[in-house]
Amino acid sequence: MMDEPSQEIPASLADLLRQVYPFRFLAADLRDLVVREARLVEVGPGEILYRRGDHDDSVWVIFSGAVELVDARQDQQDRVMVVTQQRYFGEWEAIFRHERGYTARARQHCRCLVLPGERFRHILRSSPACAQGFGTALRHDRGIFSPFDRFLSHLQQQADGGHIDVESLLPLYRALAPAIHPGAQKGHRLDVAGLLYAVRRLPGNITTTFAILLVDEIPPAFDDPILSLPRVPTDARRRDVREMLPGKNLILLRSGRSDLIDLLTCLCLYAVEARKIRERLTRDGLVGVLEGIPDGTPAAEVLGQLSFSSREAAGLLAVWGGKTPQRLREILRHREMFSIHLRRQRRVQTLRRGEVWTSEVARATRMLVGTDPVDLPRDRGVHIVSSNSHSVTNCLNPWFHTNRDQLLQWAGATGHPVLDEPWPVEEDRLYALARGYFREHPEAEEEALHTAEAHGHLRVQETAGTGIQVQLIDLGSLAGVQYDSLVDPIPASRNDLIVNIDYAFGQQAEFIIRNLLMLFGSNIRSVSFLGKAGALVGRRGDILIPTAFVEQQSD
Repeated sequence: MMDEPSQEIPASLADLLRQVYPFRFLAADLRDLVVREARLVEVGPGEILYRRGDHDDSVWVIFSGAVELVDARQDQQDRVMVVTQQRYFGEWEAIFRHERGYTARARQHCRCLVLPGERFRHILRSSPACAQGFGTALRHDRGIFSPFDRFLSHLQQQADGGHIDVESLLPLYRALAPAIHPGAQKGHRLDVAGLLYAVRRLPGNITTTFAILLVDEIPPAFDDPILSLPRVPTDARRRDVREMLPGKNLILLRSGRSDLIDLLTCLCLYAVEARKIRERLTRDGLVGVLEGIPDGTPAAEVLGQLSFSSREAAGLLAVWGGKTPQRLREILRHREMFSIHLRRQRRVQTLRRGEVWTSEVARATRMLVGTDPVDLPRDRGVHIVSSNSHSVTNCLNPWFHTNRDQLLQWAGATGHPVLDEPWPVEEDRLYALARGYFREHPEAEEEALHTAEAHGHLRVQETAGTGIQVQLIDLGSLAGVQYDSLVDPIPASRNDLIVNIDYAFGQQAEFIIRNLLMLFGSNIRSVSFLGKAGALVGRRGDILIPTAFVEQQSD
């Protein structure tokens, strides 16, 4: 391989970029930048440009000749594609910062322009049109979303027919390679973090549920208080779930298809990991051991007699705690056999639930400040916040400031791991400790709630099937009170109202936010969305400034 000095790159190379989609969308200054920063490389027939597994992320544009991409695994040399003159390759690794997935080999004498990955990413940031072109190519030519499209198409087809077969979804689910479930394709090794994610978002009785009826409106017969069905809790995703019979649940779907997709992907995740557990116990001949362990044996002791690693055992205990042995027995008998039926109304009634929810918010506002939202004085500002149900209220609850020492003493006495972690903001350590402290001291949790209520907090429990909780906070009741040190003190003249709503889900957000805007009207001073970038690196108070917006219905 021979490099030619960048100053010797012919001027016609800038003209070449105009012929290469999507580089042709670059303005003249960015085309010149590519020419200055790139190397002109000349290679002979059969010469290797890079190998599978290399950590090079350069992008190659062919000036003349042809290159073949080869899937070189062990002794196999399967040709994937041939890239010819005025085309590019290597962009996948540059965009996603992956190691090389294929080996690149010259088919004939080639001259190529080689642009470093960092400069290529700079080009994408600087040219929205060029970035859009690469995005379109990734979707249509590289099929980046094809696994999701296949999963969604199959799910939608079954949903339209009224019956969903989880078993047929599992191969399509595994092909998604979900970021939340890295163990989806890993044989028998348990992904306990993924299992915990799914179980906390599924009905609490999922290990004994065989039949699920999905509806967008509770049937009148079951909405009668006399015939009310027992509710089934879901820890991390508020769903309206009711047990119709032992083993059969009714689940109320929220607006749009987001809720259905979320529910089914969580169910697929659970089914994959439950099958691993069942096959592991069966393969290792431990079914009899598990069945023979007396009831009441501590869960950790039971897991110690099975073939789970210490990491897996700790993860299973995090999922089910002391009920882990019983849940394992239920998984053995269940065999991931789900029958799911979906019944939608001809006239969708989900808007009615949003209207009922809005009325609950209005009623709570009257209880808290004595005035209906539409009649609030024009000088009383309203701040809508979309966050979780604890962060904002924790920061404005004086209980944490008053009981700081008590929390830290408890954490020290119990050796809580949160004490060993670095916390840029000390109050955040207290909020992290509170969950465990409240579990051991439920009376303290009640005291914290009463303290919040005494200082202008009102929690609306009824979600009208929307799954969205609400906390109203009258800032006038917090004037002169000590709470989170990083939140500015509230002056006595301030009587604004915070409306903190739990995250709206998918397409329902449009209707929920619209109703709040109409309800509080010109009193609204701000709308904030907190904590929605949980996978990004940042600290409390950082503001995320997006560089682009991708609409759900398009590329």
